[in-house]
Parts: sequence; structure tokens; C-alpha cells
Amino acid sequence: MIASGRRHERASHALGLALFALLALPSGCQSRTTVHADGARALARVVHQVDAGPRIPGTPGHDAIEQWIAAELGSLGATVERQTFVDSTLGRPLTLTNVIGRYGPESGRRIGLFAHWDSRPWCDQDPDTSKRRTPLPGANDGGSGVAVLLEVAEQLKKIPPPCGVELVFLDGEDLGTSGNIAGYSRGSRAYAARATTAPGGPIAAGFVFDMIGDKELSIHPDIRSARDAANLTALVYDAARAVGARHFHPDPRWDVFDDHVPLLDAGIPAVDIIDFDYPAWHTARDLPDQVSAPSLAEVADVAVWLVTKSPLALGH
Repeated sequence: MIASGRRHERASHALGLALFALLALPSGCQSRTTVHADGARALARVVHQVDAGPRIPGTPGHDAIEQWIAAELGSLGATVERQTFVDSTLGRPLTLTNVIGRYGPESGRRIGLFAHWDSRPWCDQDPDTSKRRTPLPGANDGGSGVAVLLEVAEQLKKIPPPCGVELVFLDGEDLGTSGNIAGYSRGSRAYAARATTAPGGPIAAGFVFDMIGDKELSIHPDIRSARDAANLTALVYDAARAVGARHFHPDPRWDVFDDHVPLLDAGIPAVDIIDFDYPAWHTARDLPDQVSAPSLAEVADVAVWLVTKSPLALGH
């Protein structure tokens, strides 16, 4: 992902007040829910991904993690689909694959949870210039979102959701540069293009999880999510209140180009759930020691509520 303008750009005061007013409206689902997510298990999955090596398209680590994600989903009761496509963002054709795990009813309303599983080819933001051409470890940037979605799968195996759920592991998110923004979100673009012509139509809503394992977790809506999908932004905050998640905040803070943007551009309501205030972003320090089991568990609890207990999931 990339931030537009200043990395820590804040939304306008007016937008923040408008969103706060929306979030203050009464909600029919304010009761706390039992916490089920296993943060230690999620963190172990982060470690597994980093230990596999760089998940750069065309490398052994990339191939290994694709197979691992599909196997994990299969063992957790999902119907697994691979969306394979060829992309030439890096100047040569690369085979990229979105891995999708489906749960719940095959017809009717569907909700998508998204995370990218590839890792960046370069640590281009590292303060040590000698490391800027080395592959990103991708513990938080990639690994945390994958771990959270697999933790959601753990819960959906035990408690079938009331609506259709797609857990979408996107490939090719992090191939772009500041001079080539088109290199970002290749998997999201491919998913969105297929979704608009799918037999069942596109999903009703998408929630993107990216860089959500930071030990100093602080999740704010990004500006475009708050502007273009205010109802879903409010729903995420409702989810946080329902499960007692303390590190979700209502005021928009970041202007981020991430996997939600191609979804929004295709007419699919979507929001980005991200903690962009992460000092190890795109550096060699993006290692498992920067990721927290409690943070992963908190975000996973929010994700589970969205697809099992929210008014959107229940059809209210």
C-alpha cells in the first residue's frame, strides 16, 4: 500500500465531526461478545510466513505460502478457489494467485474479508540504504492480515456464518513504487474485475485487513473509506465496541491507496482496516518481534463479529 501525500495525513475536522455524528447513532448490536480468537496461534502463523522466506511472486517462498494458505483453509472446512492470472508489473510476466475460502450459504448476501499474502520485493523505506534492495520480511505488512483471516476461519469452522463469507487472500499487492502506483493492488484489481461479472454478483461489502498486528495498535479509518463507505466505517467501530476492542478509533487519519480502492472503483462498498503508524513499514525491521498476539486477537474478534453478528451479516 502507499499513502497519498504526507504519510500521516489527517482528515479534515469537518469530516471527523461528520463521521463522529454518524457513529453516535443508536446501534442494535451493542452487546459484548465472548472473545474466541487465539492470538498466540495467529502469531505463530505470522512466524511461519516469515520463516518461509520472501513471498515475492516467482520465488519458492511465494509458492510455499500459496499452498499453505489453501491447505489451511481446506483443513478448516472452507471451499477453496484459486483465481490465477498473469501480471507484468515488474516488466516480466508473473503468475499471481488470489486464494479464496468460502463459508456459509451459497446464495444470498455475501461479505468479503481481504488480506494480501505476498511480500514486498524491497525494503525501500529502510533508514539503512544498504538494505533498501533486500526483500521485506513482511511480518506485519502481509503476514498479520493473513493470520487474522485464518483465525476467522478457525471460528467459522465451529460456528457457520448466517451469510456467505469470502476470505480472500490477495496476491500482488506490494509490487508498486511511488513512481508506479499501478503496481499496487494487482490481486485486488483482478478480484474486482471478476466479481462484477460473477454469477452471484459482487459481494455486498468488503473489509480489508492490512498491517493490523502492531504492538502499539491504533486503528483509524482511512479518508477514502470514511468518505465513500461511511456506513461500513461506522460498522467497524460498532464491531469494536461490541467485542470490547480498545484500539479502534472513529476519527479518520490516513489517506491510503490499498486493496480497498480497486473494490470501491468497481462499485463494491469497501473499507480499509489498517494501522499505518508503523515505524517498521517497508523496512528490514518488519519482523515477528514487531507483532503482538493481543493485537492480532483483538482485530480477529472484530472481523468475526462483522461476519457473524453484525446487522450486515444478519440481513437487518
